[in-house]
Amino acid sequence: MSGYRCTATTEVHAATRAAAETIGSPRDGIDWTSDTILQCLIEDVAHDFHAAFLRTGARPDSNVFLCWTDGSPDQSLADLDCCLGRRTPMDTGCTIFAHHPGLCEWAYIDPPYIAVTARADQLLKELGISPPT
Repeated sequence: MSGYRCTATTEVHAATRAAAETIGSPRDGIDWTSDTILQCLIEDVAHDFHAAFLRTGARPDSNVFLCWTDGSPDQSLADLDCCLGRRTPMDTGCTIFAHHPGLCEWAYIDPPYIAVTARADQLLKELGISPPT
């Protein structure tokens, strides 16, 4: 399925990037987005608040999102629990972050067997079983 994501984009301001660099992390490495123009991850329903992944967060299951609002040059950072860190493609009601009503990428995996395969691989790994060849 394509076209589900909001089309709002923004470029990270230097000051916002500098503030994001000061956030600590329990991980050995911090994953940053490789994009220079960030696109809102909130589903394509009417909204003026936008959020895009910027980097991994200060907690094991969190990510730092760059946030902005239509019509304002201001940007902010939010270190939010990300559903991709604790949900699977088979879960329902998956959201980008806690209390957000929109859907995240897990809800749009197509075709469905990719989601089933991803979940099966995850379960096999958790159980220490090698996948069939």
